[in-house]
Amino acid sequence: MAKKKKIKCKKCGAEWLPNEVETKKEWNMISPMPDKDGNVTITRMASWNCPSCGKNVTGAKGKTKGEFRVEDTPKYKIEHALDSGKEIDLEQLAEEIGFKVENLIKIIPAYMKKKGLKGEIKGKTFIPKK
Repeated sequence: MAKKKKIKCKKCGAEWLPNEVETKKEWNMISPMPDKDGNVTITRMASWNCPSCGKNVTGAKGKTKGEFRVEDTPKYKIEHALDSGKEIDLEQLAEEIGFKVENLIKIIPAYMKKKGLKGEIKGKTFIPKK
């Protein structure tokens, strides 16, 4: 079992485990840079009312490490396909990234404008212009 760090009130010194007292609010903080292995740390933060004195106390409720690779994001896959300069089967790309073809057809013009690319969508195929 993972060890849990106790939450300590700075006013009265009372201590409790994160799950012993009901939280007022919870949110996630994501580390801006991955570690050397490519893992991103996601910290679950929370605020509590101290059970002894009632002071608001903020601290980490838990941490998780997860692998994140840019190559797996839909944005990267769309941009990479558009940058390739080849005809793109939009049905195949939509299936690969988990989007509907109709949504992909709406997204591509925005990427073309952003990247300054020329091309057109005919049916369910993107044809780049050189």
